[in-house]
Amino acid sequence: MKKLFSVILAGLMLLPLTACGGTGTDDTTSSPEASSRADGTTAAPDGSETTSVAESSVNEETNAEQMNPRDPSEKFNVLIIGNSFTYYNDMNKPSGIFYNIAKRAGYSGVKVTTVYKGAYHLRQFLDEKDEYGKQVLTYLRSSTKYDIVIIQEQSSTPISNPGDFYDSCREFKKLVDANGGEMWLYETWGYKPGHSDLAAYGPTSDKMEMKLRAAYKAIGDELGVGVCYAGAAFTASNKLNPRIDLYHTDAKHPSVAGSTLIAWTLFGTIFGVDPVTLDYNGSLSADEGAALKKIASDIIKSDNAVAAEYVTSSENVHRIDSDTGVSGAVDSSKTVMLSALPKNPIISVITRPETATGNGWMTNKQAAGTFSGIRGDKDAIASTEYSAEGLGDAQKADIADIGYGVSVIGIEYMDDSKTGTNNSTAAGKSTSVGNLVNGHWGSSYMAAMFFDSYKYNIKGEKDDSANYSALITLNFGEKKEFEAIGYFSGSLQGFAQAQDVYVSDDGVNWEKVPSACYDAAGTPLKSLDTAKTTDPWNNNKPTVLAAFSMAGVSGKYIRIGILKGGEIGSNNTGRMEINTREIVVFGK
Repeated sequence: MKKLFSVILAGLMLLPLTACGGTGTDDTTSSPEASSRADGTTAAPDGSETTSVAESSVNEETNAEQMNPRDPSEKFNVLIIGNSFTYYNDMNKPSGIFYNIAKRAGYSGVKVTTVYKGAYHLRQFLDEKDEYGKQVLTYLRSSTKYDIVIIQEQSSTPISNPGDFYDSCREFKKLVDANGGEMWLYETWGYKPGHSDLAAYGPTSDKMEMKLRAAYKAIGDELGVGVCYAGAAFTASNKLNPRIDLYHTDAKHPSVAGSTLIAWTLFGTIFGVDPVTLDYNGSLSADEGAALKKIASDIIKSDNAVAAEYVTSSENVHRIDSDTGVSGAVDSSKTVMLSALPKNPIISVITRPETATGNGWMTNKQAAGTFSGIRGDKDAIASTEYSAEGLGDAQKADIADIGYGVSVIGIEYMDDSKTGTNNSTAAGKSTSVGNLVNGHWGSSYMAAMFFDSYKYNIKGEKDDSANYSALITLNFGEKKEFEAIGYFSGSLQGFAQAQDVYVSDDGVNWEKVPSACYDAAGTPLKSLDTAKTTDPWNNNKPTVLAAFSMAGVSGKYIRIGILKGGEIGSNNTGRMEINTREIVVFGK
């Protein structure tokens, strides 16, 4: 039976995966988080602290094939870093599942310390300005040696932004080496079939996991560090033990069974102990435990080959720097996100002349004679061209014309008619571009649009080596002084997640405004006090307003270069779309 199982498993590892189609999201949850301490201990949500293992209980029958156990008499200081994919079901707690597995295996000298935060990327754990990043860096730069450091990347980043993942691993390797320990990578899994985000990264669970496996293996090979293939274990178990549900009810995070499988895979891989030799099943039944321990055992002994069409290399793949074109996203080191409302008014709202009629001027329900939306040189907010299914070249060219008050280069279609987002209103499609500066918070006027697959430089030219997924240009019709740029919306997720901001006098030559550039992965978006904020059009208050300083620079145009979009409904890949109520500019 064992031989048959191994043959089946090998087939799962090597066969090309095929399936039908089916976007990334943060690994976050409302579960409580531990607080890490500067002395290397951890206070968990229930008040427990870093715990040393004391007991041993190992089955007499062993299967040590291909295993090379560490010496149980030694002491091991383990640091685990990750997000909710790590801390669900207390897998990583100092007294949690991983700890209990070590305990049963007889490793009395294991001590576990954890740093974790829902939705976090490895990049954030490397940021000294971040609360959790500061904790991680304090640990790894301290005199306390961490013999084993396990790191887990956000669940889709190795696919959506491999350069960011690889560079983060490289930086962690330097820190761990300097601390004197060894680094291990913890590979995550494909989302469960039916999850709304699977389409962008799969489109099947198996394919998503294979892409993750390829990325983890690539950087593991480059750095010479080990990979714990928990994701591969999910793939194997989903096929061989389909009745054991490894997923939480959200179809993304692990269930208790999933977290236990993860812990067996991590511990067995790192410590060289075959999970099938342990009698610890946690809260699982004996049959479930036996099945999952066998999966973990075979994954640990397998080379976890990557299917040929997914094999990749991390060599010379880096984060994208928006200035140099090499090395994830925006340089946000000079970002100034405002904590108080700007002193100057919103100038993306203009006063409607009493005699103005036609050509798009609003004539009903004006608030004190104001009209929300700049009009540019053409005395019109935006092109009237639209399509929910796909735009033709002539339509795209008209929408990209910077003579309008607002224009977009790189748009593919507006609104997501496939999921129903906003398509019940005219604002969802026919006026989506105009609504970027005409959102009318409190009504259904949304700016929902998807970008095409091209990359653009700041001049608006297609350029494969450039950074921007799309360019949004605001034409004020005359030179203005800009204090801040921000967004009205219902949540922070709809905004661009990484962007650069430029100004220009002539629409040809562009000057970057570093204080208004941001990357939400490194500079989490925060809302101002919206109780003091109203939309000048209808005096309604937005749910959120995030604003960034433009430092008093002047120009006729503002151009936003989007590296990563936001989200539209359940489609939140963070790359190909934006869904906000209104871009607002403060100034004079």
